[in-house]
Amino acid sequence: MSKCVLFIGSGECGREVMAKAVLDQHIRNGECVPVEVKARGLVVLFQEPVNSKIVQILLNNDAPMEYDCVFQLEQADIDSSDLIITMDEAQKERVKEHYQNVENIYTLKELAGESSNMLDPYGKELMDYEYCYREIHRLVDVVIEKHL
Repeated sequence: MSKCVLFIGSGECGREVMAKAVLDQHIRNGECVPVEVKARGLVVLFQEPVNSKIVQILLNNDAPMEYDCVFQLEQADIDSSDLIITMDEAQKERVKEHYQNVENIYTLKELAGESSNMLDPYGKELMDYEYCYREIHRLVDVVIEKHL
C-alpha cells in the first residue's frame, strides 16, 4: 500500500493537477485507501496559477482542487513518495535523469496496463481538456482498482 502518490507533469498543462484531483475525489468518497497525494511540474519557473481551463473542468466535475498554483518538482518530493506517476514516457525519463533515488516510477497509462502517451491538451480548446480529464479519470480508476 502506498502512503504518498506523486503525480508529475510538465507544469504548463496541468494534467498532474487533474490526476491529483481525481484521486483526491476517490479518497474523499471512501472509494480507495487514504494516501497523501501531490502534484508537481517539471518546468515551473515561478509559481503560476493553474490553467483556467483545468479549473473550469474540475469545477464542472465536482473534483476537489487543493492547489491554486503549480509547484516545481523537487528532490524532497521524490524522496517522500512511495509511488511516482508521470503523464508520459518523456517525463518519466527526464525524472530518472535529473533526480536521484527514483524508484517506483511509472506513466499513468503504464500503471493502468496500457501503452502510448496521453493526450496533451496544452494550448487546445476546452473540449480537449475535458477529453483529457475523462481519460485521466478512467486511468486513475484502473490504478485504484489494481494498486490502491
